[in-house]
Amino acid sequence: MSPAVSNVRAVLVIVDRKPLVQLYRSSTPAQAHDVHSVTKSVIGTLIGIALSEGRLHSLDDTLATLLPQHHADMDSTVGAITLRQLLTMTAGLPPDQANGEPPSSLSGPDWVGNILRTGTVAPPGRSFAYSSAGSHLLSAILTHATGKSALDYARPRLFDPLGINTRNAVEPRTADKAAIAAYDKADFAWPKDPRGIQLGFGALKMAPRDMAKLGQLYLDGGRWNGRQIVPTQWVEASTTAQVATQSDRGALAESYGYQWWVTQEKGHAAYAALGFAGQVVEVVPDLRLVVVVATEAGDNNLRWEHVRGMVADAIVPAVGG
Repeated sequence: MSPAVSNVRAVLVIVDRKPLVQLYRSSTPAQAHDVHSVTKSVIGTLIGIALSEGRLHSLDDTLATLLPQHHADMDSTVGAITLRQLLTMTAGLPPDQANGEPPSSLSGPDWVGNILRTGTVAPPGRSFAYSSAGSHLLSAILTHATGKSALDYARPRLFDPLGINTRNAVEPRTADKAAIAAYDKADFAWPKDPRGIQLGFGALKMAPRDMAKLGQLYLDGGRWNGRQIVPTQWVEASTTAQVATQSDRGALAESYGYQWWVTQEKGHAAYAALGFAGQVVEVVPDLRLVVVVATEAGDNNLRWEHVRGMVADAIVPAVGG
């Protein structure tokens, strides 16, 4: 068995809400794993909910307005970055490193301040560059706008309605080694930075079946059990190509929406939440298809390309593509 295949913990294939495949290896349906950058799509979802509630007002609001407590940390270029640019990875912030690690600005005792002080490496609004720093700023923006951590805000609006149990959530600070040990044992976890901002770019720990709920929620236009959880307009905008990604060597798909990758499979429009080493929630709307892959990400042997090949060459044809 190849290292890539042996790393797979779960594969779920759901068509029209009916599970066709539920494969678990060295894992159980309830066992949670680090979903890595799938976290970004959760943060993007929460931003959409906050906009619908009027807690955030416009995609064209700037960092100077959105994070006024950090005014001293921003130069004029950073202060003019918009919420839309953060969501579409066009803010000009330092990109993630070639090995997939976040930029070095995510460090020190004040991550948000450090990101802002580090500043831009490209003019905002010009082109796509994948940056976890921008997603972490989204979490800080959400906390400032709502007065709650991302988890506390999400619990009644997203996780509880989807039946995702977060009551015993572990929320370690990144510098707390004892708490990080507890993270490994947790059924649900979402770490925070040293100042208490939930990580906006990764480390959310969820079970594969809960990852599938996120995909199904988006496939159903933001509705769950008859209740509108996420505005339909936000689902559509988030999963529509907002910016081309070809200029970025680390791009995982042709286009990017609002914290979702936008692509196609065998001619079918598709979108995906993607995390390091093959963590995947992919949706193919016209086939009513949701695919979830969860892996053991101790190394990066399993990549999105492997999963994409499985979806395009095996799953899509099997469900009628």
